[in-house]
Amino acid sequence: MKNYFKVLFLTISVGIAFYACSSDDDSSCTEFIWYQDLDNDGLGNPNVSLSACEQPNSYVLDNTDTDDDIMIVDCTSDQALDSSRGVCDQTLVFTNVFSETISGANRIITANNIPDHMVGLFGMMAGALNPNAISEQNASYTITMNPTEAITVTPLLSTTGLGPNAGPQYSFGVLLNGVELDPIAAEPFPHEGIMSANVNWEWNLEALNVNLGVDCNNAHVQPTGKYHYHGSPTLFLESLNVPSDTMTLIGYAADGFPVYYKYAYIDAVDNTSGVIEMSSSYQLKSGDRGGDGVTAPCDVYNGVYSNDYEYVDGLGTLDMFNGRTGVTPEYPLGTFYYVITDEFPSIPRFFKGTPSNDFAIGA
Repeated sequence: MKNYFKVLFLTISVGIAFYACSSDDDSSCTEFIWYQDLDNDGLGNPNVSLSACEQPNSYVLDNTDTDDDIMIVDCTSDQALDSSRGVCDQTLVFTNVFSETISGANRIITANNIPDHMVGLFGMMAGALNPNAISEQNASYTITMNPTEAITVTPLLSTTGLGPNAGPQYSFGVLLNGVELDPIAAEPFPHEGIMSANVNWEWNLEALNVNLGVDCNNAHVQPTGKYHYHGSPTLFLESLNVPSDTMTLIGYAADGFPVYYKYAYIDAVDNTSGVIEMSSSYQLKSGDRGGDGVTAPCDVYNGVYSNDYEYVDGLGTLDMFNGRTGVTPEYPLGTFYYVITDEFPSIPRFFKGTPSNDFAIGA
């Protein structure tokens, strides 16, 4: 769908307001100077006029509208939906390193962020999904064993300001294979770089719905060489042989709450109630984005941007954090827990608790 904003940069000299004219048949009329009224507010553009005896369409006698000139912008987005994934046919030469220890009230995870499964082709070579080669990292995460709900919600993405005060602020958590869950891409509108004069972080590309060079694991590589997941970690989940009739713990969020994959008890507080697939409470918005194509995107809501989705309380079984409170096999007395879903947002975008600074971007 296209929205068009018309621009007319035309200056026409304004003559006398009206004058009499005669034709060959001796008929006469009184011509007036009419001013173009593109926005139909009854006020005319003083820079665009014509002479006529009768009022033309979209023209008025008034000439006091100073903002009737607007730019032509084709609001068809240049960002296309693309759910393709690269083939995972590469075996890494690195060995996966992961350890978990408990120290007082903290869970300490150390890892080299190398997955124990096949990956896509990355690095400076023909056919690579992106130019960044996977390399070993030296990661250590200290996560509280006693997470609590925070007073304020912490988003993974800050949508205001420039520099370090805007953009991705945290990765979400770490899986039990030592690889980070990091759903936020650093791809803000208008896609001219994060320091663009018109940068708008409210409209950040949704990594799972556009071509950002992810492999079959919904993962790719940062310039630092860190391999990370933007969505459900396909081959890791396959290695766990996740059953559909029980809850499966797959990792921990930065705030200490546990992370499960898609299945949970029908009754959140009854571990005998059976297990079903959890559903997100986010949906695609309807209509158009309404931007001007310069400072914000226009076109229809189609999933290209994360902000194309909205949370609807009660739409699914999960809350705005893509989680719920209840009992789990590991927490029989109950806890808040996050759920990785196959549909948006897949990996949650907000923290229920207070995230560890070890997951801060650039830490």
